Amino acid sequence: MILQVFKVRGASLAPDYQDGDFVVASTLPIFFRRLRAGDVIVFRQPAYGRLVKRVERLEPSGEVFVVGSGEGSIDSRVFGPIRRADVQGLVLWHVKREK
Repeated sequence: MILQVFKVRGASLAPDYQDGDFVVASTLPIFFRRLRAGDVIVFRQPAYGRLVKRVERLEPSGEVFVVGSGEGSIDSRVFGPIRRADVQGLVLWHVKREK
């Protein structure tokens, strides 16, 4: 699959991304452009499963630091950096849930 739809669960990227929103992500690595700070990505974290977070910074070693928006966000401040290999997709579109 080139594109995949993921449902946002939780509000760690609020107010931009809300619980119940959807994101469409490019899932083929050859279609990823180089990741940059500010990008929103989908990745797998062993202890927490699949997460959607914003890239804070990238290290030359290939480690990616990700953050959510809220104080209680489960992100790199909790579990440390993720490996570039764990990135499953680069978010291309955000579809807000209907109220």
